[in-house]
Amino acid sequence: AHANRGGARTAVGQVLIYPALGGEPTGCSYVRHADAPLLSVKDMEFYHAARTGGENVAEDPTLEPLADTDFSSLPATIVVTAECDPLSSDGDAYCRRILEAGGKAFWREEPRLVHSFLRARRTVSRAQAAFEGIIAAVAALGRNEWPY
Repeated sequence: AHANRGGARTAVGQVLIYPALGGEPTGCSYVRHADAPLLSVKDMEFYHAARTGGENVAEDPTLEPLADTDFSSLPATIVVTAECDPLSSDGDAYCRRILEAGGKAFWREEPRLVHSFLRARRTVSRAQAAFEGIIAAVAALGRNEWPY
């Protein structure tokens, strides 16, 4: 979304599900849920190194959107995070920056769920309810409606 702003084809919206947005590693959820099940801060460090080849990408908003200095002209954004996930603070920070820039953004932190909770949507009712909310949000954005 950051790289495509002002392009010939732009998204009508984006729904981000427990995204890694390059948030502050001393942020609230990074500390509170450093050893969370299914995704720990140590796991995040491994995946970040694998994704970047060890290069410093802290200034690249296409890889770490929270590093951007301009949050205007982004598509309507819905971010869904899990409460017990180091990445939860990223969702809050990202939506706040979009709202401060005059855009549309909504952050939903799913209570008592962990990173990758969608894998449990067939067995955990809270995960199923979250999944249904995500589907409804995608459908609304596809109709160019703002569901929040």
